Amino acid sequence: MKTRFWIILFAALATAALITSWLLTHQNHSQQIAGVYSNGALVRIIDLSQVTEPYEFTVNYKDGYNTIAVSTAGIRIADSSCPDKICVHHGTLGDGLPIVCLPNRLVIRWETENKLDYDAMTGI
Repeated sequence: MKTRFWIILFAALATAALITSWLLTHQNHSQQIAGVYSNGALVRIIDLSQVTEPYEFTVNYKDGYNTIAVSTAGIRIADSSCPDKICVHHGTLGDGLPIVCLPNRLVIRWETENKLDYDAMTGI
C-alpha cells in the first residue's frame, strides 16, 4: 500500500511537470508579431501574418551589421558581421528562446500583449 501511494504521487508530479513545461515552451503566438531590438531600442515591428513576399533588411552599426530575412516561414538572421555567427545558425524564431547576437547587441523576439515580460536590466 505504501509503495503504491508513492508511485501514484510520483506519476502525478511527473505529469504536472510535463504539462507545465509544454505550456511554457508552446506559447500561443497567434498574432505572429516579432520585434527587432538593437542596443535595447526597438528598430522594427514585423507582423509575420501579413508577409506575402520574402524580403531582407539590414541593421547597420559602427563596426558591423546584421541582415535579417523575413518570409512566410518566419524571421531569421541571414548574415552577420559577428565572428562566431551563432545568431545565423539559430535559424528561424520559434517558440523557444529569442534570437540574440551578442557582439552586435541585436535581439529578435516575439511581442506579446502582456508586457509582464519586461526586463528591468535590459529595458526590453
